[in-house]
Order: sequence, then C-alpha cells, then structure tokens
Amino acid sequence: MSWVVMFTQVFLPVLLLVWLALFPAAGWLAWGLQVVSVGGIWVGLWLTALWTMPPFWVPYVYGLVLVIIVIRHWARGAVMDQRLWQASAAQSVAIVLVCGLGLVAAYMGYQAIQGQRLPEGAVADIAAPFPPGHYLVAHGGATPMVNVHLKTLDESVERFRPWRGQSKALDIFRTSSLGLHKDGWQPADPAMYVTFGTAVLSPCRGEVAKVVDAHPDMTVPDMDRDTLPGNYVAIDCGDFFVILAHLRRGSISVAASEQVDVGDALGQMGNSGNSSEPHLHLHAQRRLPAHEPLSGEPLWLTVDGRFLTRNDRIHIE
Repeated sequence: MSWVVMFTQVFLPVLLLVWLALFPAAGWLAWGLQVVSVGGIWVGLWLTALWTMPPFWVPYVYGLVLVIIVIRHWARGAVMDQRLWQASAAQSVAIVLVCGLGLVAAYMGYQAIQGQRLPEGAVADIAAPFPPGHYLVAHGGATPMVNVHLKTLDESVERFRPWRGQSKALDIFRTSSLGLHKDGWQPADPAMYVTFGTAVLSPCRGEVAKVVDAHPDMTVPDMDRDTLPGNYVAIDCGDFFVILAHLRRGSISVAASEQVDVGDALGQMGNSGNSSEPHLHLHAQRRLPAHEPLSGEPLWLTVDGRFLTRNDRIHIE
C-alpha cells in the first residue's frame, strides 16, 4: 500500500535524520547508540524495501546525509563529552526505542544479505529476456525477506502445491534511467507504467511448450487470484522449462511447438493474472505437468550468469 511506502521509505528515515541532526544525545554512549541505531535502520530499509517509488538512488541520499550529520557533529565538538550518558529522560526513551527498531532492521538486513548468495542445487542459466533498457528486480533471491515466491516451497500448504515451480522466481520492472517506473504515484491504468508493453524475448533456444493468452490486463492494484500467472509462455530449453508470465493479452506472437532462438520475440510485458502492477514474472522448473503446469520442481535461476535479488539493477545495452 502507498501509505506504508510513504511511512517506511520517506517519513521514517527523514524523521530519524532530523532527530539525529537537531537533537544529538549528550555523552559518548548515548550519541553512539543514536548514530548506530539510525544507521542500522537505514541499512535495513536499504536492503529490504523495494526502491521503485521512491527510486533506487534515494537510500544513497539518506546515507550521504547521515554521514554529513555525523561529521558535522564531530567537527563542531557537539559530542566531545567524556561522560557516557548525559541524555535527558525523553531523549533516553527515544534512543531505547530507536535501538529496538535498529535491531529489527539489522536482522532484516542480515536476511537480505543471506538472500544474495546463490544456494547449492540445480541452476538454470538463461539470457536476459528483454530488450535494451534499464530494469530493476522487485522480488528475487534466496530468502523470503527479498523473494516472496519462496513461501510456495512449503509442501505442508496444499494450496501452494500447484504453484511450487515458481518458488524461486524473479519479478522484474522496467524503469527509466533515473529509476522511475510509472507516471504518477499509483495510476490505475497499466499503460502508465514503463514496464507495460515492453518486449519479452526468448531467454534460450528451444521449443514453445505452452501458450496462454486469454486473460485481461488488470487495473492497478486489482489482481486475478484465480489465474495466478495470467498470460504466459513456457519454453522447453532442454534441461529445464522457463515460464514468462503476466504478459499483455493479445501480444503473444508464438504458438505451441514453435522453435525459438535466443532473442526471438515472444510477446509483451503486461499486467494479467495475480499481478499488483505491470512486471515480468520469470522462473525455471523441471517438467511441465499437463494438469498443473507450474507444479514442476523449481530451479534457481541466473540471468547471464548473475544471481539476482531485490533491488538489483540490470542495464541492457
């Protein structure tokens, strides 16, 4: 929801920076905890939040401002008090509360960093399935903190079983060079998003195994939870299948049993199925069961040899 983004990625970091700049705690320990806690929250948000609106460069601005504030306090001698703790009662309570937030953020950041490591196991490597431009990974990686798809690995949940093949998937946006991916805050028309209508290309040489092109593109943020992948193309790449989903209705230009090469046009990115806004869903799996096509064994996916995780940027020349 937009208000959650506004609070966690704009209001909270700005409030913490203003607090640190204007109300530095007195005493080495108090001030140190204040700085470390604010820094920990910044790192946690940087690594775990999805930076599309505000764009990817905003956390770098926050980090630069944080460094400037710390240097300014140090240079002015505002914290050169040899006593450990001279903060007021109100300031002390605020520091304790922010420390708690900092610990939570640090744990989230640790989980995000763990998610950047390619786990052991079978890996499918493919070419980038989109034309020249700027792209941002919304969901991807090896921990649920950065990849929401991983929850369908839980075999104890029966409703996840038909979708197990997508458990290690990537969700990818197209953006402008400045990291913007839509015109406005949250427009309902999917055509207002940079992603919508972007070409989808074959990421491997193989045979088109399945095509679905009957589902409408949803208005944002509505989602079709009855047909989760929406319109999609499944390609038999030899050792594995690649599924490219949420495609624009009427855009798919290939048919089942057709041979494709790397870079051949398949269709366009859209907003069909269980998609909150236009993006490309991409995953690899073993087998393509006829009755439940997305229930195959999921594989870790690399794009041009790169294991992608949330907020990774891709630039195609």
